[in-house]
Amino acid sequence: MDEKGKKLLMLGITAILLVAFYFLTHKVSGELLQELGGSLPLPIFTFFIAFVDGFNPCNLFILTLLLTLMISASHSRKRVYAVGFSFITVVFCFYFLFMAAWLNIFTYIGFVEPIRIAIAIIALIAGLINMKELFFYRKGITLMVQDKHVGPLKKRINHVADLVKKGSMASLIGSSVLLAVFSSLVELPCTAGFPVIYTAVLTGQFLENTFLYYAYLALYNLVYVLPLGVIILVFGNTFKGKQISPAIMSYIKFVGGAIMLLLGIILLVNPALIGV
Repeated sequence: MDEKGKKLLMLGITAILLVAFYFLTHKVSGELLQELGGSLPLPIFTFFIAFVDGFNPCNLFILTLLLTLMISASHSRKRVYAVGFSFITVVFCFYFLFMAAWLNIFTYIGFVEPIRIAIAIIALIAGLINMKELFFYRKGITLMVQDKHVGPLKKRINHVADLVKKGSMASLIGSSVLLAVFSSLVELPCTAGFPVIYTAVLTGQFLENTFLYYAYLALYNLVYVLPLGVIILVFGNTFKGKQISPAIMSYIKFVGGAIMLLLGIILLVNPALIGV
């Protein structure tokens, strides 16, 4: 089977599973879930969504490109770790603040029925856009890093790579922080889907105190940066860098889009499945 056939088979299986899931959600009542203890616990839901979100092709592309250029410039494990972990620390903080802002918005207006339906529709649209990347990569409407931002991103990454050779550790870390801030801003369309859905669901949980909401956001972001941390450790220990390919990125976007569609269906048809 050729590559196109594999993609069509993957699309067909995913479509069948999503349609089956759609009809299944109609048959499961919230009362039945409570009796069976079947509603998904919030810690498990948090870990699952954050882990899926962590395999974000935009962050993976930027980080692997950065580390690959660094390794080609220097084999200093210390510098690889300094740049890599500075990068993901800023990504963690930026993502946390972004989600905290959405949490406060949803807390203020409440997770009312129109909001739930709107978030569900956003999830469905974003999921379809992400899934189409498997067949039409970066063509038409896309939630990936825009072409106009790729050039400036690469210039900043090359600047960091130059500092690996001749810059001080302080200037290297400073440049990594600025790169992470810039990349976090330009890739928001690529990363916003899951955080908005998650914070909307989190708001609907009605937890005991405010601290717990932010604790769950911290847990989400720790899990989110986990794949990035593993990549840094692998690069630092093997000194073998390979940039993530467009083919792999398209498959990641497809899987993430399918999961986003699933969440949209749950929120639209039977939010009790995730305890809302």
